[in-house]
Amino acid sequence: MSKKFKKIGLPMIVIIIVFLIFLNCFFYNQGIYIFPGDSVEQMYQFYLGGWERIRSGSLSQFEWSLGVGGNVMSYVYYFLTSPFFYITLLFPREFIKYLFLDLNMLKIILLFFTTYYWTGKLTKNIRSRLIASFIITFSGWVFFYFAYNMFLDAFLLYPLILGFTEVYLKENKILPLVLGIGALGIVNYYFLYMFVPFLCLYALIRYIEISRNNLSWINLVKAAVKFIGNVLLGIGISAIVLIPCAYLIMNSSRFTENTVKLFDTIGLNELIYFVSTIFSPVFDRFNASYYIPEYTHDFIGWGGGCSLFALIITPLLLPLLLCLKDKVKRNSYLSCYLLLSAILIFQYLWYLLQRSIDTRWTYMFLILNAMTLIEINDELEQDLIKKRCLWFSGGLTIICILGFLLNMYLNHYWPRKQLIEVGIVSLLEIVFVIIYVIYYQLKKRHSWILIFVLALEAIASGRIFVAYNYGINYKYFEQPEHSTEAIDYIKSMDDGYYRILYASESYQIPGAPGAFVITTPNEPFAKNYPGFSFYNTVYNVETDEFYDRSRSNWFVSEAMGRNKVYNLMSAKYWVTYDFETQIPEHYEFYYRDKQSGYTVYRNPYFIELGKTYKETINKDYFKTLPVFLQDQVMQDYLVTEFSENNVYELNSNLEYVGQLADEKHREFKLDVPLSNGTLYIINYGVSEITLSLYSDNNLICSQPYSQYNYVDINLSNNMEIDKIVVEGENNSGVAAFMDVYFEPNDGSYDQWYQQTQQEKFENVLFDRDYISADINLTDERYIFTSIPYDKGWKVYVNGEKVPYEKVNLGFIGLRLGSGNYHLEFRYEIPYLKVGAIISLGSLIILILLSLRNSKKFRKS
Repeated sequence: MSKKFKKIGLPMIVIIIVFLIFLNCFFYNQGIYIFPGDSVEQMYQFYLGGWERIRSGSLSQFEWSLGVGGNVMSYVYYFLTSPFFYITLLFPREFIKYLFLDLNMLKIILLFFTTYYWTGKLTKNIRSRLIASFIITFSGWVFFYFAYNMFLDAFLLYPLILGFTEVYLKENKILPLVLGIGALGIVNYYFLYMFVPFLCLYALIRYIEISRNNLSWINLVKAAVKFIGNVLLGIGISAIVLIPCAYLIMNSSRFTENTVKLFDTIGLNELIYFVSTIFSPVFDRFNASYYIPEYTHDFIGWGGGCSLFALIITPLLLPLLLCLKDKVKRNSYLSCYLLLSAILIFQYLWYLLQRSIDTRWTYMFLILNAMTLIEINDELEQDLIKKRCLWFSGGLTIICILGFLLNMYLNHYWPRKQLIEVGIVSLLEIVFVIIYVIYYQLKKRHSWILIFVLALEAIASGRIFVAYNYGINYKYFEQPEHSTEAIDYIKSMDDGYYRILYASESYQIPGAPGAFVITTPNEPFAKNYPGFSFYNTVYNVETDEFYDRSRSNWFVSEAMGRNKVYNLMSAKYWVTYDFETQIPEHYEFYYRDKQSGYTVYRNPYFIELGKTYKETINKDYFKTLPVFLQDQVMQDYLVTEFSENNVYELNSNLEYVGQLADEKHREFKLDVPLSNGTLYIINYGVSEITLSLYSDNNLICSQPYSQYNYVDINLSNNMEIDKIVVEGENNSGVAAFMDVYFEPNDGSYDQWYQQTQQEKFENVLFDRDYISADINLTDERYIFTSIPYDKGWKVYVNGEKVPYEKVNLGFIGLRLGSGNYHLEFRYEIPYLKVGAIISLGSLIILILLSLRNSKKFRKS
């Protein structure tokens, strides 16, 4: 193969393959390929929000749109340390939806060539390098995690670092290896965590192979210590990101909670399922194997566990590992397969490798497959492996494909249409097996033949993925609710301290079974404003107890109603396009843009920065109360850990109305109609309900809810409700007899609000990482701020640094006597400076070691 082809022809072929895979996205969806779920709710939103912050210069250490706020390092690998994200800064915000596919295509192309670089250190056989590059680049692992752009950011560095490891082992050059590890730690610390154990295993088996002629235990131990030292040096370079992030995630439930026991194993069904993924490309990103559906076995990772598919040439050639003449490599690779198989069986080892019960770690099989196939192909081309072994392996592969297909048919896993489709794909795989077997029978094995067959299989596998995994229709992204115009308007009018609520906006895509939500929990982040909702696995855990009252799993949605709590947390504006029926209680019309269609409402009960309290209540006792009562009590009692008070008295005229039965259709008739007040329904764990209100059997209003613990709705003075109907299935497993309360608008809340304004914060200055305010106290008070508790905050009173405590389940509070005070709140990312010092020190050590090695090289 000519050098010109390697430099020009091969890159062009790879680019064409990738383009053909995603061709339909350009013709039928205007080049947009973003999936429902995490792809649009996390990845896309984080890119939008990152673009907003960098372009506007508003990036700060404390991120106010992470729920009620948190350390910006929570988002670091989603955009801040992704080199591909910075490409989006060259384009308008509206182009990001198109760039998502373009950038992921670029990552796949780069993955091919980082793999090609690495394999060049293992063999000079161009065909072996091509096989390895194709099976990694167009693998089931890559397509299965295609929706997670930060995964691909880091994964393409894996082969590059393996190549640098080869340079280190053969030439003793530490610079590329250490810098590569450092770069991986900065780009994605999670993938560094997953990679280091495998990297050490890889270095061990490669050292044994390279040093087989003068191998000794002493030399092995010395080499291992030296290699681990260099790995630690690379990790040290990434400390500027690693240390602050480690501080965040060490307290995260993902890293502290583990339900898997030490000797828990997967069953035979799960093992067969994993094996079946080897023989089938990824059809559905929520089901790695179409031969055996995800629902037929126990949980083995999100979406049924990751696919082990690495083109059909892998199961064809892999059995020939037993026929390798190089005993050192054969035994090394067999040992690695046994080790990885043991990890596959014992789920606790999954948790150790990735801190979750998922199968992202199975990339190890993929890289090991590439190494093994390189050696097998080398020996096949040298005629060291008998041809009949290949025929036997081909027959075994075909039998496995037909066996899984027959099992699928006998168990009626899929409807007829899908069964036919899988059958056609299986037939195609068998054809590829036969072609590969015939190829190896040729006396002259031209590289172009192998490239052609590999390219066809890569295109077929990729096209199957794209055909079965539809992206969101481009019309969804054209809706005006995606624009930042409403937020830009509010910011232009108000640069103070406040939070914004948003309406639940959605769009019905033509042909879709249901409407797609536009205002996802990451809406505040995408548009760069302080809000209440978020969806991320890493966040400010100091506010966990506050979030736990309303969240589900990894996301905190904005609740409908609950205005008393949102008032405490400095909610000031509410934005909507279509859902005028959701206007928060008492919010007043502020502005409407007729051209863009948005409307802004303002809260007349806005509490800027916080309020003062006379009374406290013990946190442990407070948490025993129902969430509904917690929100009422929190209005007048500051929740603290050290309070000894376990008694409270509500300031409202809350009335108990009655109780709804634990049924799907709950109906309650009132003896006296309700009007002019707030109705509360305590729905506990029945999150999906529809509340309907009637007057003389006439439907007055009906509102669906999707939230826990309680819902509330405002009744105007012209509404007289005499019947309440709540519909919703109770799947919580616990009986839910729903209590009903009513709070009349008797002026008590107005009195409460006026009282809060007598001792309020004045002259509030808000600059994201810096907040200052003045307050005048006539006597000793407890100060509550709606600033989330985070150890990165430093509080100064009249210029003197003072201690503070966590109050109201996750916010900054302190106690002050009478007098005039100037308060300042300054934020610094915890351990950022420590990480920077370690990174700088590691770089200095690396430079000194490199200089020493270069001097030794010149002397020799």
